[in-house]
Order: sequence, then structure tokens, then C-alpha cells
Amino acid sequence: MAKYVTVSTIAYNAVEKGENYRHDDFLARTHEKARTLIEQAAQAKPDIVCLPEVWNGLGLGDDMYEHAEPIPGPTTDMCAKLAKKHKMYIVCPIFERRGKKLYNTAAFIDRRGHVIGKYHKYQPTIGEMEHGVIPGLDAPAFDLDFGPVGAAICFDMKFVEVSQCLARNGARMVIFASMFVAGERLRHWARDIGAYIVSSCPRHSYIIDMSGRTLKETGPIIPQVAGGLVPPIATATVNMDRWQFHLDYNQGRIPDIVKKYGAGVDIEVYSPEAHFTLASLMDDVTVADLIQEFELEPYNVYLNRARKFRDKTLKSARRTRKRK
Repeated sequence: MAKYVTVSTIAYNAVEKGENYRHDDFLARTHEKARTLIEQAAQAKPDIVCLPEVWNGLGLGDDMYEHAEPIPGPTTDMCAKLAKKHKMYIVCPIFERRGKKLYNTAAFIDRRGHVIGKYHKYQPTIGEMEHGVIPGLDAPAFDLDFGPVGAAICFDMKFVEVSQCLARNGARMVIFASMFVAGERLRHWARDIGAYIVSSCPRHSYIIDMSGRTLKETGPIIPQVAGGLVPPIATATVNMDRWQFHLDYNQGRIPDIVKKYGAGVDIEVYSPEAHFTLASLMDDVTVADLIQEFELEPYNVYLNRARKFRDKTLKSARRTRKRK
């Protein structure tokens, strides 16, 4: 059934470090600026709000490693209060200090203000690792009340294994917190995973659907944002009951779906890429119901079946060669 979710992303930029720098003062000004932007984003009643990579340390240069925080800690506590106040999720990416270990972490804070999950950057940069940042081991999808949501951080975007982990773990939305824009790579990931991509980057942030289409964008690269006419916030409403399918083995069933459900479904076909998306607009029928009724095979399920068939074929070929 239609499951509409409102997402907001904030292209947060650093406050000035100042000549007479004291970290407590810097952090207080940083929190106040972020609090103001989150409150502005909350006016749209979003289900989830996203901030950029290590946003609380922007402007500190390499000093940000020294000021890594525990989770929970001062920065996640500030976000937690706002998440609870507005009954929304907040994704808060910071450098996390856990004992002697250092991680680049995206903390997921729920509508009650609790930290319910942490994603550790799977592929830190060489510079980060030289400063002691430990790589993550997986890219999980956290079970939010509107669906499974995963995360990736900056340099992760260069590594196909991260997107493969997110797809394997069933992410239907991916929060991409970053220092670089990523551009077309965001669109490729959206199509490859079959998920919405919500990027939060100081320069240019996007909300992208699983076809690779930009729904909303913000950041100082946009003149009206740079000029202070509008805040650096982008908000869009998406239907989480939209799935991606390969045309193989599925396209012949499209006419039957349209015949029975008509305007109750939304189907978008992307012929050059050989896939389509199917969304339910109905109150009592889900895409999962349609999958069962019409024997559809979701995109990533099909790819996994093809991988297994490849392995089976190779094993069979090896046995044949041995007999010869």
C-alpha cells in the first residue's frame, strides 16, 4: 500500500573557527546553527532529517579527530532532543570515540530520541585511517518504522562493494553523508540498489529516486541558497512502497497488473536500462501483494538468482572437464 515518507536533507556549512578558538565555544555555535536549521526543516514535518559527514567538526581541519565524541554524547544528545520534540528520525554523522577506538559514524536517532543504530564508514580514506579511523565491517539497513534504511559516508561512494552490501541487506533508502557531492554516482547507486538516495553534503545535497531522477536539491551551489534567500534545506515526499524490477521474466505481467489495478499502481519503465519500478497507490494492496499475485521477481532477487546460476554452471563445467 502507498507508504508516503517525507525526507529532509540539510547542506550544513561550518561556523567560523575564530581567532581566539576555544572548542566549547566552537561546539556551542556549531550546535546552535544546526539546531536552527533542524528546527526549520521540522516545519515540513519530515519523517527523517539528515546532516553531512562529521558536520560538528567542519571548520576544524585535522583538529576534528581530537574532538571525536562518544555516542551518546553532546552532539547526538542535542539531535536526540530535537528528534523527540518533533517525533522524527535524525541521522547524525560524527567522528565517534569508543574507548581507544575511532570511527566515522552515522548515528540513527529515532522519534523518541534514542540511538537505534550506528553505521561505521566502510571505506575510510587513507588519511582518515592514518589518523586512526577504523573501517566498518558491513553496511546494514536499519528497520525504521517506514522501511529499511541504510547509510554510506563520502569515500564509500567509490566502492561498489558498499552498494552491494546495502542491496544485499535490503536497504530501500540510503542516507549518503559526505564532504564531496558525488554527482552522477548518486544516480548510479539509486538504480543499482533500487533505493532512494538522500545525500547531505555542505556544497550540494540531493534527494534522488530509484530511477536516478532528482526530486529536490539544495546547497550554496544554488544562487538563492548562497544569497540567503532560502535555507539550505531540501524536502521531498516519497512512496516507500515502490520496488524496482528487471524487465526479464517480469515485463509480460505488466499488462495484467494494469488491467486489474489501473490507476491504483504507478509503473515507470526504463527501457535502455532494462528495468521498471512499480508502486502501489492503494490503501489495501502492497507491492509485496502484487509480487505474490503476479509472480514478480524483484530486481535484487533476480540478480542473486543469476549469480547462483552462474556458480552452478561453473561447477558443472569443472566437473565436465575433470571427467574428460
